[in-house]
Amino acid sequence: MAEIAINLVIDKLVPLVLNEVKLHRDVPKHINFIKHRLNLVKAYLKDADEQAERTSASYLVKEWVKQVREIAFRIEDVIDECLFSETKKRARNREFIGRGFFKTMSRHQIKDEIVAIGNALDDLYKTRETLGLNLSTTELIRGETRPGYDPRQGSRFMDEAELVGINETKQRLIDWLSREEGRSTIISVVGEGGLGKTTIVNNLYEKQKRWFDCCAWITVSRSLEGGLLRSLTQSLCGWDDIKEADKKVEADKMTSKLREYLLDKKYMVVFDDAWNEYFWAQVKFALPHNGKDNRIMITTRNKRIAKLCRLDHAQFYIHELKPLSQQDAFKLFSRKVFGPSDHIEETNPLMKLSQDFVSRCNGVPFAIVAIAGLLSTKRRDALTWEKVRDSLNQKITNDPSLKGYFEVILESYDDLDYHLKLCLLYFGLFPKAYSISSTRLINLWIAEGFVKRNSNDDPRTIEEVAGEYLEELIHRSLVKVSAEYSDGRVRRCHIHDLMHTFVLNKGMDQNFCQVIRPNHSFDLFTRSRRLSILAPLDIPSAKNYDTVKSCFVFKSQQLEKPLLQSFLSHFKLLIALDFEGAPLDHLPKAVENLFLLKYLNLRKTQVKTIPKFIGNLLNLEILDLKHTLVIELSASIYHLIRLRHLIAYSSYGVQLKKGISCLNALQKLTKVDVSNEGGVIEELIHLTQMRKLGIINLKRKNGKSLCRAIQEMKHLCSLSIVAFGKNEVLDLPSITKPPRYLQRINFDGPLEKLPNWIPKLRHLVKLRLARSRLRENKDLLYDLKDLTELVDLSLLRTYEGEELHFKAEWFKKLKVLTLQSMDRLKIIRVEEGAMPLLEDLHLGFCPQMIRLPDDVEKLNVLKSIYLAGMSDEFQERMVKKDFSISPNLSSVTYKLDGHNLRIYP
Repeated sequence: MAEIAINLVIDKLVPLVLNEVKLHRDVPKHINFIKHRLNLVKAYLKDADEQAERTSASYLVKEWVKQVREIAFRIEDVIDECLFSETKKRARNREFIGRGFFKTMSRHQIKDEIVAIGNALDDLYKTRETLGLNLSTTELIRGETRPGYDPRQGSRFMDEAELVGINETKQRLIDWLSREEGRSTIISVVGEGGLGKTTIVNNLYEKQKRWFDCCAWITVSRSLEGGLLRSLTQSLCGWDDIKEADKKVEADKMTSKLREYLLDKKYMVVFDDAWNEYFWAQVKFALPHNGKDNRIMITTRNKRIAKLCRLDHAQFYIHELKPLSQQDAFKLFSRKVFGPSDHIEETNPLMKLSQDFVSRCNGVPFAIVAIAGLLSTKRRDALTWEKVRDSLNQKITNDPSLKGYFEVILESYDDLDYHLKLCLLYFGLFPKAYSISSTRLINLWIAEGFVKRNSNDDPRTIEEVAGEYLEELIHRSLVKVSAEYSDGRVRRCHIHDLMHTFVLNKGMDQNFCQVIRPNHSFDLFTRSRRLSILAPLDIPSAKNYDTVKSCFVFKSQQLEKPLLQSFLSHFKLLIALDFEGAPLDHLPKAVENLFLLKYLNLRKTQVKTIPKFIGNLLNLEILDLKHTLVIELSASIYHLIRLRHLIAYSSYGVQLKKGISCLNALQKLTKVDVSNEGGVIEELIHLTQMRKLGIINLKRKNGKSLCRAIQEMKHLCSLSIVAFGKNEVLDLPSITKPPRYLQRINFDGPLEKLPNWIPKLRHLVKLRLARSRLRENKDLLYDLKDLTELVDLSLLRTYEGEELHFKAEWFKKLKVLTLQSMDRLKIIRVEEGAMPLLEDLHLGFCPQMIRLPDDVEKLNVLKSIYLAGMSDEFQERMVKKDFSISPNLSSVTYKLDGHNLRIYP
């Protein structure tokens, strides 16, 4: 954690001060000294930081790391003081700004604090020799760097009878292993730590290896990756004559030796527990393609590694191992706690507690076995088990029975770069089992300064880089996807229960965050950085929260105005304030003095107005008003020249006054009501950084002006336009060069014809046309067929013909099709080869249709059909199951009187 704090200061905050804040003339010299010392400390810190988190580390090392972290926090705070003072001076020039109540540090005070920090850091750096920190990182801490055992050491030797819920996985892997194709096959088994990858693969390895001329099991891990080729050579060839003198030459010799030895042999090799994608580069040339049915198996926690491990002329498979079902998880738990012969009655108080323990394990076998092992040492009575359940958060890090699983999680955490560690720790701020919007998470990471582009020339936006961070955590099986958009983007995500416990414990231990739970007394940690309030707001108002950088208030009782005002008035250096879903009906006046605020989230609150003092927040980058009651914003919003996201999405939209061209950093602007015009549409042409634009109540006469603005938005990815009233035509044909990256379009309103630029969008993945009222036009689908990347197509009251004909080879990537409110539509024809990837069909309110199209059975991968508002005859046929189905169809749902009726299965 100290490494994380140091990197944040070096990467983000020090350059910010040097570039933007006027300081005492001697201060830059002292800051450069501090930066130099930080870089020297950083060289020794990574391993020391890791060691300090382990119980075997010496007290001196732990104390040294703690002091480094404290100094990093002091540096961060003094830099924020500088920025606060600077922003407050600029805000004084705004006529709508009230009198602030926070005192700012003088330039001399700032200088004195920076000098003191420099001296403290210098003293700390010099003490490293006392602790032996001048040694190489491999010798940094005398003794073991890991526990004296491998937490997976028993995984390879489990009896098959002990394995639960693996039959489907086992059968699939056996099928891949036994196919005779006259070429090598690579099988990667991917999953989070503790799922049983090693156990399952070893079980198959022991049974299958007799069919091969030679075999090798290589436990890669991180400690062996440097000597991987050597270990492979020794295991397969028994060749021990390997010199250390010239490693490159010896590597070439080993590769040649292996290729020669394996040239006429059918071989099987398992690479277990691969962490680094470069391990494959070391060994792949040593594994020759010799026309035999060779088998290479790889287990890893990282999907990216699995995808990279390929060979020419080799068959390639990836199996993603899933957690156990609830039934199988309970079966494993019962077997480990009660034994194979014991039976627990439904009325037994331990039954409910057993289910609680199993649900916390999220289907991870290692976790189930660990907790079962802990309980097997306790008395079998409800009181004892309740105490174990209630203290599980503390036990996971220090109880011997759970230590093995803790080490498995710690391995995954230690393997992360510091910026990914920060991003993972952030999940601890949210309640357990909370499904987090990926957009919200990414915006918070950015506001906190966790996300960094490689250089100023990096073509990616900061949001795209943050999205790659999230993808990396998902690839590493640390973060789970809760929901996806139809085009495959992550919509919501979460971490499982025990991972949340691990992350929260680590975050609280290191002052990264503090969570206030119901029925817990509040006592702010020293230099606590982030505060998450899950309980009713009843916190001592006399506290000073100067060190808190982010504050979350989740659903609780009604937030009383005086208490909330008093609470927020004690913050000073706050960067992120998140009220999403909280019972809030106003924006407290205390917010006007939060000069460093970058992120303000009022989504799903009852806030009705945004006061003029919003213009005080000159550093604000993200303002989220989605699903609030705000329908108008004052011109003071235009002082926020750093604003990148203005999300004002309600059923009515939000009205803006003239002057929006000042916000030329805007990347997201939704949902703007332009019915009153006022010059807003004409000013949009200056917002050239726009990525997502949402406009409502557009009048026909303004269509051409909007088109001119859209043409200038070269980076636009998402566009939503809603017409003013049911008769106002969307006049949008005049775009000669549409934004090339446009991926998602929503047009809601009458169209005289389909704009001719839409079929030219080569990256379009989602198209929604509503109320378009296109006349009987048999060319509608023909015009859209060239959208080769289209994944999601919705036509709602768009087509007035009687037949829609999907021809062969059309819409090859389409996965979701919605056809709704087509009053004259009678027939849907689907030729063989059309929409070959369609998974979901939504059909509703088409009164002329009397049955499900027969051609549906040609959609071989169709998984679900959702129906609503069809004719009585159609409904009767569905109830009688008078329809043909595709082999993969898993459900047919009919919405009737507000209720979903499952017709199939």
